[in-house]
Amino acid sequence: MLTPIQLRAIREVVATGSLRTAAKRLGFTPSAVSQQISSLERTLGVQLFERSPRSVRPTAAGAQLARKAARLLAELEATEDEMRSFATAHRGRLHLGSFWSAGFRLVPAVLAEFLRDRPQVDVRYEEGDPQVTIPAVIEGRLDLAVVFEYGMVPHSWPRDLDMTLIMEEPLYLLVPTGHRLAGRKRIQFGELAADRWISYTEGMDAARNLSYICAAGGFQPDVLFRTNDYNLPFELVRKGLGVAIVPELAMIESHDVYAFKLGNPAHVRRVSTVRRAADPNLLFNHAISRLRTAAEALDRRTDFPTALAGD
Repeated sequence: MLTPIQLRAIREVVATGSLRTAAKRLGFTPSAVSQQISSLERTLGVQLFERSPRSVRPTAAGAQLARKAARLLAELEATEDEMRSFATAHRGRLHLGSFWSAGFRLVPAVLAEFLRDRPQVDVRYEEGDPQVTIPAVIEGRLDLAVVFEYGMVPHSWPRDLDMTLIMEEPLYLLVPTGHRLAGRKRIQFGELAADRWISYTEGMDAARNLSYICAAGGFQPDVLFRTNDYNLPFELVRKGLGVAIVPELAMIESHDVYAFKLGNPAHVRRVSTVRRAADPNLLFNHAISRLRTAAEALDRRTDFPTALAGD
């Protein structure tokens, strides 16, 4: 099989017409270059040069091989450069998945940076909750997923996945501004036992989380409205149709809604990335770092009144 050293030897000898000059360019001795040419001729069974005491002249076969050698070496060098770009995380694949609110508040910064600074990276995005994106990561359809876990609804993730915490976001109780509790600085959850509740689809972690929090307050919520849309609970509360709990990433500024921050440290939602532990993708560190930067840049208010359950 032809080797890169042999290909470089015949390319330089044909280009210079001299073993000595070719050897100088390659950093070899003339004898070493001559041995490479002779080895090529034995391997291929064809004479590549006409030799005389003062010169070497390529045969038709030698000239043809020199032309092909130039193209093959150029392709080899381009391939080496391409592989080095993978090693420096300027080429590769990042297929990213995320749930809606992180996709809205955190992911755009990642997508924008990769498309701007790493145009040779195959960047794609797919929205979905963890029950959709985690199987996609395991199966290799996604490389990295942004997922959540409520403090009251912990999960046991597969062992072959790596989790990295991005942020821990507080949860907020939303009531209409005309609600009897609006304007208070501190409330107990039990005071909401008679209210109508707006929640997410039954069986979802957010719905289960609501049930656990209300149970700690001594009641089960009377849920009249359920949705998969993170925006809808806020709008329904704004219209005075009930009360709801939403995570920080789903919060919307509105003068028609009064918000209480849940005071129990367990009443949070943890946002993490998940990837296959065996995947050596060098793009992960860049993506995770950018997600954390986006989380730190969120405009967070600290003056919300407090809602307490079960204390």
